[in-house]
Amino acid sequence: MRIACIQLASELGKIQENIRRADVLLEHLSPGQCDLLVLPELAFSGYNFPSLDAIRPFLEPTARGASATWARDTARRLDCIVTVGYPEITVGSKVDPTMPASICYNSTITVSAQGDTLAHYRKTHLYYTDETWASESDTKWLTIGLPLSLSPPSSVAQRTQDRTTQTTFGICMDLNPYQFTAPWTLYELASYSLNSSTQLLVLSMAWLTHRTSSELLESPGDPDLETLNYWVERIVPLVKNREGEVVVVFANRCGEEPIDARYAGTSWIGRVGFGKVKIWDTAGKAEEKLLLIDTDHDPEYELRTSGTGISS
Repeated sequence: MRIACIQLASELGKIQENIRRADVLLEHLSPGQCDLLVLPELAFSGYNFPSLDAIRPFLEPTARGASATWARDTARRLDCIVTVGYPEITVGSKVDPTMPASICYNSTITVSAQGDTLAHYRKTHLYYTDETWASESDTKWLTIGLPLSLSPPSSVAQRTQDRTTQTTFGICMDLNPYQFTAPWTLYELASYSLNSSTQLLVLSMAWLTHRTSSELLESPGDPDLETLNYWVERIVPLVKNREGEVVVVFANRCGEEPIDARYAGTSWIGRVGFGKVKIWDTAGKAEEKLLLIDTDHDPEYELRTSGTGISS
């Protein structure tokens, strides 16, 4: 499977400008070069809206709007599956009082090369910023079989069969303990993924960092190892699983937004299991970048687990 992910420095509320940033990163990618393309959380709207009133002009109807349209157009052009994060508003009824009112969610939509909606996921664990405008997922975690294969067919018969990959979706804060109050060792998303026989974990993110602007720009092409190690710690059940491996896609954003929001970048694509973390590629903490890997090739880097956790 050939997987791509875009690390964007989206600007708050500048949808068309952010779409152009993504298009520039994809301009050298040809049809057939990737099977799955993943973008960050709220990729085109930006993330750090302080209230419902602030984000309201940028809310998009469920599976419609600028993000979904871009995803379908890009999926058709590149002949691949596309996942993108967007701020969703459901269509409520202003006439029928028995119908539910509009509800907002922090969501991702996944579409096929034919433009069909394959998956629609709503964020389950809300971060403080989300709580000002979004509701928790009404369906909780989501795992589906995507029409993708993690290994090449070994026979003509396999090539003619429908082949799927059990895929779990998450968004940023989903990786953390619920409301930062649940026990650390519950590992809610990772444990769910393990129990769901997940083969591919796709995370769209807008993960913040405590680093200053000057610290981020000192070595923008280097990943933030503190953030990377934290992410790995949060998927320990998958890392320590002795029955199989899971391919993971962490599609984070980079850059800054008002007020005082700085993002960690460090997007990466890897494979975890049997006590090891193998990484095909990673982005720096402050660079816009397209990652493109092939799971048929060996990963470039490896981290290992020790008795007390993760070590390089």
